[in-house]
Amino acid sequence: MKIHVFDTETASLTKGICDIAIVQIDENFNTVWEIESLIDPECEISPQAMGVHHITEEMVQFAPTIEEFMSMHRYPFADADVFCGHNVPFDLRFTADYLPQMYKKIDTLKLARQAWPDAEDHKLQTLRYKFKLDAGTAHRAMGDVVATINLMKLLAETFNTNLAGLIALNSAPLSMETRISFGKHKGSKLKDIPITWVRWLLEKADNVDPDLREALSARI
Repeated sequence: MKIHVFDTETASLTKGICDIAIVQIDENFNTVWEIESLIDPECEISPQAMGVHHITEEMVQFAPTIEEFMSMHRYPFADADVFCGHNVPFDLRFTADYLPQMYKKIDTLKLARQAWPDAEDHKLQTLRYKFKLDAGTAHRAMGDVVATINLMKLLAETFNTNLAGLIALNSAPLSMETRISFGKHKGSKLKDIPITWVRWLLEKADNVDPDLREALSARI
C-alpha cells in the first residue's frame, strides 16, 4: 500500500499551488521517500495568502510549474493508494489532475474532531502546540506534512488502532458529539444544533463539507 502524506500552499483559496511537499510513509508511519518544492502558481499570489505562508512572487519566479514538478518526479501521485493530510480534501482539489481514479483518504482534521470534540479548535498548528508534536515550519508545505504525520501517530494511539484503522475511521460518519466550527452555532455539538438551522444550512449552503452534510442529513 503506497501512502502519501502531502500538503500544498496556494496563491489563493481557489487557485495556484506555490509550495508542495509529499512524503511516502509505510504502514508504521516510517518515511520511505520525500520531495518538496516551491511552485510557480502561474497567477498572482494574494496578499492574504502571503500573510499565511510568507511565499512571495519573487521566491517562485524560477520555480517549476505544478505540471513540470509532477513530470520531473514521474507523476508520484499516479500509483498512490492513500492520500493523507489535514483538511486533505482542500489539497486534493488543487491536485485533481494528477490523482489516480481510485484512492482512499485519511483526513486528520476529520479524525481530530472525532478524537477531541471539546478541543478549542482543530487547526493543525493548534493541535501541534496542544500535544507538543514534532513539526517543521508552520504554514510551509513540508513543515505541515511533518506535523500531520506526527498527528496521525497520535490519532492511532488515541483510537488504539493502526493506519488501516484510521482509513476505516475516516470513512465513518462524523459523531454527533462533533462541534461545528462556523456560523451562529459555532462550538455547539451536532446533536444540539436546532433542526430548523440544520435544514436551512443543508438547503441554502453550497459549500458544506461532505462529511458534515452527511452527518447533519441523518438528523432530518
